[in-house]
Amino acid sequence: MDERTNLDRHLRGSRRLDLTGVAWERIADHPLSGAEARCLTYMMDIESHTMVFLRDLLATRAVHDARLTAFLASWAYEELWHGEALGRFLGEAGARPGPGQDLPRWDDPYPSCVGRIGRVRAGATGARATLGRRALAAASWCIGGFPAVHMAWGAVNELSTLTAYERLVRGTANPVLVDLLGRIVRDERRHYSFYRVEAERRLAADARARRAARLAFDRAWAIVGTGVRPLAETDFVVLHLFGDGDGLLAAREMDRTVDGLPGLDGLRLFERARAGALRRAGGPAPGARRGVRVGSCSIGS
Repeated sequence: MDERTNLDRHLRGSRRLDLTGVAWERIADHPLSGAEARCLTYMMDIESHTMVFLRDLLATRAVHDARLTAFLASWAYEELWHGEALGRFLGEAGARPGPGQDLPRWDDPYPSCVGRIGRVRAGATGARATLGRRALAAASWCIGGFPAVHMAWGAVNELSTLTAYERLVRGTANPVLVDLLGRIVRDERRHYSFYRVEAERRLAADARARRAARLAFDRAWAIVGTGVRPLAETDFVVLHLFGDGDGLLAAREMDRTVDGLPGLDGLRLFERARAGALRRAGGPAPGARRGVRVGSCSIGS
């Protein structure tokens, strides 16, 4: 598929997340574990942080590629509504991410969670983040194939995001969550498809970009959301969703998918990330599939 067809197909399908028919009133009638709430809170925070990711990308040479910026505009819009939907689900479920941090109900006015979003962004935009943003911008001007590296990076992150949502779907007993996440996954699959097609095409055509991408992934890649939320929260999500035997198989399957990108075979990104989270936890996956150790997020009436 050529670049123009890939973008046209994506933009024609771009839209706000359709929440028609979501049974908000039934959410509290079904069990939602503290561990599920903690994972969903992490995902809500990362989806709501997309605008900051976009800001960083627009400071790179990617801003000169009109096709990429058209995609990024629709991508950021759709991710906004994912964050809103997750926040409203958690609000109806009675989740409390922290003292004084009640989440919105389904019919509250938009935008919601503005206080929480502000705190998350403030915690992720200090001196270290500023340095990283400047380094990214500088690197983009030094690497001729930077857009290819970015497309590969996006493909890997979207792959992990949609797989994490699918793992939550398989483990939950809440049918409304299954419905909601199924709708979000459809968007994430479309995002992944765009990134994947662009990454394959651009990497295949540029040996220098392949070398740069491999070096970047090997030295700098981490699970999406690392640095936005505390590392303990990232590790909890990784181990709850991928810490058991089935999770290991899912991590290996994602790694096999990444192997198909030109120049990125054999990196084992997800298995390495899982092993790092296990090592920091000191053993078995904390709360994996047992709904325990809820830490910073609880369920209440």
